[in-house]
Amino acid sequence: MMVKQLRSKLGMILLVIGAALFSGQTAAQTHGHLYLVVKSADMLLRHQADSDEIRQAAEESAADFREHYYHVKERRPGTYQL
Repeated sequence: MMVKQLRSKLGMILLVIGAALFSGQTAAQTHGHLYLVVKSADMLLRHQADSDEIRQAAEESAADFREHYYHVKERRPGTYQL
């Protein structure tokens, strides 16, 4: 009788330990956890360089568009309201 109680307790202990060990692994696969991605200095510098290139290209494109818009606007005849 004593051995039977010991086996049932040991089985319960092993079940609890197994559940505790694998619960972190299964919870990490769900989308409920937030992860902080730490980028290396090299990645940060490359991202900054890419951002600067994109920003510069956008500013140049906007300047070209403004120049074209004002050039076309100047050639149009004025509209007058009576």
